[in-house]
Amino acid sequence: MAKPCPIQKQIETSNETIASLRERIKRVERRLIDAGPGEDAYDRPEVEELVAIKKLLEDNEQKLHKLHKENSKSFAIAACLFFVCFLIYGIYVLLTNGA
Repeated sequence: MAKPCPIQKQIETSNETIASLRERIKRVERRLIDAGPGEDAYDRPEVEELVAIKKLLEDNEQKLHKLHKENSKSFAIAACLFFVCFLIYGIYVLLTNGA
């Protein structure tokens, strides 16, 4: 089996990171809900952790979007190269078949 290209490996890593961050957010939110409302609800360390995790999630989603864009650029270059090769081959066949 062929090794995935570096961009695809980074996309997989980002997807795994995003999935784990979403799971962490669910766990922290459950802890906050289970703790119930209180006068110090926003002073809990869980709230700070939740904010930090959401920031990490946002950063990773932006990174994933950039990686997808870079991956589509690579595909476009490969498709153009394939088209050019096919065009050159077609012209070659037309010129040598007629001679």
